[in-house]
Amino acid sequence: MRVRYWRLSITDVLNATYPEEKANHWDIKCMQGEYEHFGVFWYRYGTPFDKEPVHGLCFYYNDVSRKIIDDLASFLQSNFGGKLLSLHSRSFLQGSKEFADGRSIGTLANELSLRFNAPVELTIEFEKVIKEDIDQESFKLPSSKALPITGPD
Repeated sequence: MRVRYWRLSITDVLNATYPEEKANHWDIKCMQGEYEHFGVFWYRYGTPFDKEPVHGLCFYYNDVSRKIIDDLASFLQSNFGGKLLSLHSRSFLQGSKEFADGRSIGTLANELSLRFNAPVELTIEFEKVIKEDIDQESFKLPSSKALPITGPD
């Protein structure tokens, strides 16, 4: 089954111990105001860009200043590389370094929070998970923040 852990804190993710190969998506959402926010995310199987998947880190933004967007792009590109592609309110770092471990995700979330003075909320989605993993908190993530996703794995 697939499961999404949502509204995770930086500490939740830093302390997590899950098999990286089961993570298929993560998202770090950074709030800048009531409706203003941006997020950095990754999909194991690539993110759709004009019908073809792009592999690497991506980010989205809603009602944030161009200065913040440019600073975010520069920060991510200098740390993870990749070719910057943009489409509407999403940007892609094609070919950038990819990672799915809790330590790297939590560290990036902390850096973004400090750099942009923004509270963050994290989401990690897993595939091929058994119910016992959730119930016994074997990933060291709170079972109260787990949402099973219906459909095929």
